[in-house]
Amino acid sequence: MNFSILLPSSKSIVIRQMMAHFVLTGELLPLRGGECEDVCVTHRALKVVAESAGRGAVVDVADCGAACRFVMALLAVTRGRWLLTGAPRLLERPMEGLVQALCSIGGRITRVEEGWRIEGGALRAETLTVDARQSSQFASALLLIAPEIGLRRLELAPADIPSKPYLQLTRLCMPAPVEVSGLPQPQGPLGRSGDWSAALFWYAHALLHPENSYELLDLSLTSAQGDAVVAEWFEELGVSSEETERGVRIAAQRPRQNASLRLDVADHPDVVPVMAALAVLLPADVTFLHTDNLRYKESDRVGELSKQLSPFAEIRCTDNSLCVKGKERMKWPQPPYAFRTCNDHRLAMAFLLFGPEARLDDLGCLRKSYPQLPDILQSDM
Repeated sequence: MNFSILLPSSKSIVIRQMMAHFVLTGELLPLRGGECEDVCVTHRALKVVAESAGRGAVVDVADCGAACRFVMALLAVTRGRWLLTGAPRLLERPMEGLVQALCSIGGRITRVEEGWRIEGGALRAETLTVDARQSSQFASALLLIAPEIGLRRLELAPADIPSKPYLQLTRLCMPAPVEVSGLPQPQGPLGRSGDWSAALFWYAHALLHPENSYELLDLSLTSAQGDAVVAEWFEELGVSSEETERGVRIAAQRPRQNASLRLDVADHPDVVPVMAALAVLLPADVTFLHTDNLRYKESDRVGELSKQLSPFAEIRCTDNSLCVKGKERMKWPQPPYAFRTCNDHRLAMAFLLFGPEARLDDLGCLRKSYPQLPDILQSDM
């Protein structure tokens, strides 16, 4: 059967465009209908900043890591006394590299139990250095406030940071270029805005259901999103991709079982949960390299995948890698299969691949990036 699949807009693009526009103009871009929760959280935070500039306020960014980092930089250069806060898990996630960079140019940021107290005011820096080993969002946050601080060059220390495509995506959303050490100036345009991290689910679904084909709407094979690399990966697994007027059509041409893959996910951390579940379901042998930062996401994704997929696969972990080797189904436990989503939207997407036999404890976390997914799966597919 042929299906047309509505993808959410890339929250990475939408949030960056929203932030860049606000810094440049002081105005909020309007929300479109059906936006995911992370976009709405960022919009609400910017609304508070717009209404409270000069005085300060409590800015709650829930569990959105991008909003937390980007808004922190914005508050540091916005006059007022601010409290930046969020969900308990968010307050545990890394922020040190960004805090240190902002404080190095006079930013006044203090860690407190509830989050971060920020005394906002004018800052200036033509050149700035940031340690972005834990998250490229630290560097993106500084780029987004470049017009406010007069930033012309950003030094990455060390030069080899994770998730570089996301940093390049930030640069494409900015009105004026800023030099970044070790990275060329990215070439636009951004292309269609359909989310490649969401598209990954349907690539895996196509491989597991080769009788179907799918047209993924508002998606582009030439997208600047880093996760567009999954089209190449799935070509090796037997899924073809063809650009259409409305998006990208995919179909499994020659599904490969017992495949063996080694994937460097330093620049593509969001793909790991779905690809790990796919390794179980094919079955296949997939090794993920450079997984250390996955422990600092909405959940400890390496730890949770290791625990929850272990009844279905052989799992091997090191500090910086994860290997998932799927077992034959006759060696699986009896269904139904109970999974914990741990309030992590990427885990929820991964476990939904198990189909009707899966019992997920909570799907509410999908509001964060792909709120339409449960309804699509419950339709006539």
